[in-house]
This record gives sequence, structure tokens and C-alpha cells, in this order.
Amino acid sequence: MKAQIVSTTRNREALRLFKSSVLFIRVATVYIFFYNSQSFALNWTMTPTMQVQEIYSDNIRLSPKGAENSAFVTEVSPGVSIIGRSARSTLNLNYRMQNLYNAQGDKGLSTFNQLQYNSHNVLVQNKLFLDSRSSVSQQNLTNNQIANDNISGSGNSTNVTTFGISPYWTPHFGSYANGLFRLNFDTVTLGTNSSSDINTQSSLSPISDTATIGETVQLNNGTEFKRVSWNLSHNNTENYRKGGDDVKFQNSNATVRTYLNRYFNVFAQGGYSNNDFQTTTSSSKNGLFYTVGAQWIPSQHYSIAVGAGNNSYVTVSISPIQRISWITTYRDNQIGLNTGKTWQTSLNYRTRRSIWELTHDNDTTTTQEILSQLRIFRVQDQFGNIIINPVTGQPVQFALNLPTLTNEVIVRKRWNFSVSFNTGKSTISASAFNENRVFQVTGNNEKVSGLSATWNWQFASKTSAYISPTWQQTERAINSTKDERYDVAIGMNRSITSRINGRLEFRHLNQKSDLNTNDFQENRATANLFMRF
Repeated sequence: MKAQIVSTTRNREALRLFKSSVLFIRVATVYIFFYNSQSFALNWTMTPTMQVQEIYSDNIRLSPKGAENSAFVTEVSPGVSIIGRSARSTLNLNYRMQNLYNAQGDKGLSTFNQLQYNSHNVLVQNKLFLDSRSSVSQQNLTNNQIANDNISGSGNSTNVTTFGISPYWTPHFGSYANGLFRLNFDTVTLGTNSSSDINTQSSLSPISDTATIGETVQLNNGTEFKRVSWNLSHNNTENYRKGGDDVKFQNSNATVRTYLNRYFNVFAQGGYSNNDFQTTTSSSKNGLFYTVGAQWIPSQHYSIAVGAGNNSYVTVSISPIQRISWITTYRDNQIGLNTGKTWQTSLNYRTRRSIWELTHDNDTTTTQEILSQLRIFRVQDQFGNIIINPVTGQPVQFALNLPTLTNEVIVRKRWNFSVSFNTGKSTISASAFNENRVFQVTGNNEKVSGLSATWNWQFASKTSAYISPTWQQTERAINSTKDERYDVAIGMNRSITSRINGRLEFRHLNQKSDLNTNDFQENRATANLFMRF
């Protein structure tokens, strides 16, 4: 017990020390960018923006039937997009200050910040680099009553701020070895830590502010080795949570491979897995692992690798033509994260007018890690077109399929399918996903499935129409409840000038739930004017 108290105290001190240095690191990142920019030609592109909207909602608080309240909401949101490039640095920043009058029908003025930023800096050419990233957004605290944005809802949301910095070194040891040494420093801060904000029917602990320190070490063989290849890797990630249990993921691995001929090679792999987090399941086991196997490459279009040991796997790679790539791995692991029988697949197919993608993956992650990877601003689709929702490349609010924001370690199995067509005047896209989540602290299970589609029709030179339906279902084992959410938006866009865009939209939202308090409908009409300066 005494050792546990000492360990916890040490972790809290590390958290306080790390978070107190975040401001210094942010300032240092900006200084490094501008220092490098002054040494080389710097090109800046700065685009100020302004969005003005008038929204009418017939159920502004997403209340159950019989308790609806209607309201008009006015939005005035200035923003800016900044892109900076020099020979040694790149910076991309999108920011919007969303000002809402009468949001959620409270007759007050609310201000929300939305930001997405990343930069890459070359400190020493071909050797030393520095990446940084940050975001500010708002997200639903739970997935019971899922609001689309800050305009309507029951206040079931919180501000999420992320920041990360990652210096790394890529040394070359003659022709014998190449290396990568990377440090990652990340923070996730939320606007609330009150347990009253979390679904009272859930036994999950509320989410904590978190600082994450990670190290990655990789060494690979150089050109001196002809018939033998090798690599060493070590990955360590430690999450320090304010008011919550800390989490540690650590894995070390070594592989040696011998090429018997151009078609066949044999390999041996071994390592050690050491993970530390609260769990009531058997999905993780620490210890030594090993795999011995062979790979057959009959042509550049096909290959198969088979490994046996206490961690075994089969990997098949198929690329019959240049437009198709498909790789699938089946694993049966006794040691490490995601033990047991799991598999992964990734299929990509491209034609001149379409893009098809199918993936299945298994991973172990935390809610904070999911939040740190969210893209707040999306500007283009897979074809390079400005996406129609939102038309202007404004923030995509909210992430609808997040788990409830808690201090959990989550084992996920996820299917994802997407397809996009571009016919010239029309862009059609559709996607589907299925995700099974097992929460390690409580052992609870959650299944989320979803379908979405968008059709954007450019029926005139400056005018387009669109329709975008979405369906999502959430099943929770914790209280044996199921929610179904239907959302459809129909709208029209008009390019008034090269810098002014107008939009009219009608949206219908309907959520059906086994819990009456989660049943609601909303009809919304929006008139939007977006300006670039």
C-alpha cells in the first residue's frame, strides 16, 4: 500500500511538472518555426473568414415528446486559415470563434473556440525534426443524447483541448544501420471533470485531464547486409491522469530475416510486452513472446507469411493490378495487447471516378487517445472537392460515434467501408461501420453501427443541391438499452461571388431509445452566408 501511494504521488508530480511546461513548449515551437522561417524564404497564405447563420429549431434542447421548446439561434463566427511554408518548416492552422445567441434556448451569448493546428520543422537537415499539433473542439460527454453541434442539446457537452509535440532524430550509422528516436509529449484537457456530467446509469469513472509521454526507438539494418535483414524496436507510452488511474503500454521487439532466394525467406521474432492498466478481462497478458516462420513471394503481386509460436499469425498480400491493394492478417496471440484470435484487413481499389476502401482492425486504446486523434476541420473529400457538410470547410461538429467520455481502456474491433463516385456534376459517397467496444475496467460491452451517404449535384454553374442521410445504432450491455438515431439534411448551395457562398438547409433528426428520456425529434431550418476575405 505504501509503495502504491509513493508511485501515485510520483505520477502526480510528473503530471504537474509536465503540464507546467506545456506553455513553454508551445512558445518554443512557435519560436523554432519563425526562426527557421527567417533563415529561408517563407510563403504565407492567410485567409480570414466570416460565417453568419440564422437557425430555427423546433426542439432546441432535444427534449422528449411533449417537452419541446422552439427557438431562433443567431451565429456570427469569424475565423482564419493560415498556411506557412519555408524550405525547413510547414505550418497549417484553422481557427474559428463561434458566437451564438440563444444557443440551446438560453437567451444568452455563448462563445466556442475551434482550432486545428499542426507544424513540421527541420532543425538539422536529414537528421533532427520537430512536429507539433493542437486542437480545440466541443464533444458530447455521453452517447445517449447525441447533439450535432453547439446549437441545440441539453448541455451534454464539454470543451476538449489537445496539444502535442514530438522531436525525433533519424541517424544513419554508416551502411550498417538506420535509426529513429522519437519522443512524444501530449496533453488532453477537458472543460469538465464532474461526475454529474456523466450518464448516471453508467458505473464508469468520469474522464480526467491527461498528460502522455511516449518514446519510440527503432533500428534497422543498412545496405551492408545483403542476405540478412534485422530490426529492433521499443515503444513505451505512459498516460498520467489527473484524479484517475495511470495507464502504461510498452512493447519491445526484435526480428531477424534470412533470404534464401528472391522468392523465399525465413524469420525469427521475439520480444517482451509489459502493459499496466486496470482490467477485468483477459484481453492483455504480459511476458515474453516469440514467433518463427517463413514468407513466400511468388511475384510482386502476391505474398504470404506464416509465423508460429506463442504469438502466431498469417499475412496474405494481394495486388493483382496497380489499382487494387489488399492485405489481411490473422493473429492468435497469447502475449501482449489484444490476445486471442484477431484479424485485420485493408482493401483499397481506385478507378478514374471512384474510390473504394474496406478495413477491419483491432486495437486497445483510451478515450483520451481517441480525442487526441480527432480531425476538427475537414476541407476536402477524397477527390479534392470541398465537402458539402459543411460546405465551407468549417469544423465538423460533433464526432457522433465517440464512446462516453470516461477513464477507460477500450478494446475495439471495427469494420469500416467507404465508397465515393465523381461523375462530373455529381459527387456521391457512402460509408458504413460497425464497432464493438469492451471497456476494460467495468467489462461492459458497447456495439455501435452506422450508415451514411451524401449526394451533391452541381445542376448549375454556381448552384448545387445535396442530400445527406445518416443512421446510427448504439447497444449498451450495461443497462440493456438500445438507441437508434436518424438524421437527414437537404440543402442548396449558391456561389454568390468568388468569395461569398450562401446555403439553405433543412434537417430532420429523430432518436428512438429504450429510455424515454433519450427519445427526441428535431426539425431545423438554416440560412447560411459564408465569406472569405
